[in-house]
Amino acid sequence: MSALDFSHPEGGNPSKVRWWIPIILIGAILGIGPRLHSPTNSPGDQPIRLPAPPPIDPASIDTVLERDRIPAIDDPQFEPASLADKSLQPDERVIGLVINGDARAYPIPILSSHEIVNDIVGGEPVAITWCPLCYSALVYSRKIETEMEPLSFGVSGKLLYNTLILYDRQTDSLWSQLYGAAVVGPLAGTTLSFFPSTHTEWKSWLAQYPDSLVLSKQLTCAQFECGSYAVDPYESYYSSTKEGLVDYQLPRESGNLELKKQVLGLLIAGRARAYGYDVLKTHPVINDQIDGIAVLIWFDFSTKTAVAFQRQVDDRALTFKTDPIHPGFLIDLETNSRWDATTGTAVEGPLRNTHLDGLFSVTTFEFGWFAYFPESDNYIP
Repeated sequence: MSALDFSHPEGGNPSKVRWWIPIILIGAILGIGPRLHSPTNSPGDQPIRLPAPPPIDPASIDTVLERDRIPAIDDPQFEPASLADKSLQPDERVIGLVINGDARAYPIPILSSHEIVNDIVGGEPVAITWCPLCYSALVYSRKIETEMEPLSFGVSGKLLYNTLILYDRQTDSLWSQLYGAAVVGPLAGTTLSFFPSTHTEWKSWLAQYPDSLVLSKQLTCAQFECGSYAVDPYESYYSSTKEGLVDYQLPRESGNLELKKQVLGLLIAGRARAYGYDVLKTHPVINDQIDGIAVLIWFDFSTKTAVAFQRQVDDRALTFKTDPIHPGFLIDLETNSRWDATTGTAVEGPLRNTHLDGLFSVTTFEFGWFAYFPESDNYIP
């Protein structure tokens, strides 16, 4: 349970099988049938270095809890996806991460009670961070460009614009989740490297990564002597009209913002752009252009999953459309290759095994995005 008061009540017969074997074989030849799978590596294997944050007035940082009142997870306990499936609901939200072929999922009900997981995934020391107030999940490398050992992060109990502030145990510097940078302390101005992750439903992640490891509800509960991770303790907050814990003047007029509206926020080449879920619902594939950079946005309304990639391969910008046969896949018009939309990986065609570069993007509430990036524009079809 979270330390904040946003609790919510918990609440064949062989002879009948052989006939469909030829159909599966024909489907494989024609390119239809069972869902395709991407290679286990992904563009997320290479982290993205973030730009330096703007100067932050320490007076803008609010203290709402004492340090470590919300305990970070430093020794995460995992279980196979097949076992985790018994305790997770199909539509339960998870943060999925793949680094160097190591696929892991972190259920949101656990993250809402701990907010930070210090982990090592695919050999990379990473911090999985979750801010339920702004509904934002971001994964960062814990390595910085010094001779220091990988940082270990805890929950500071402080907020910047209603968003999580981490602290590192080595220097006590304060780090902004959405900036991915230290804003106060000895490491102020230092930035982290971002690993793309996927905020999606458990059933979708399980279908794509059946061999994934999953942060275990049962083992984590035993570790922290908790009551249960059956539900997200912030469910009532998500459905309320309350925006964060601290009232402050938004940089834009309130009439330009919609309460608890979800957006995919994108930061690239010094430009910020928000893609509202209301727009993505009717425009699930967007071939965008930002300061000369070709950008692909894909959205799956059924699972509320949004991702962003750079759609340039070598010196050519590709144009994508929905695959009419395979849900969750795209076709590029230039080579007719088929791409897994979630991972940005070509699985068939001339560009097979090619990866689109991931971009710094995050699913979040609109009020949180514009508080950090007031110069951001809204995508308009």
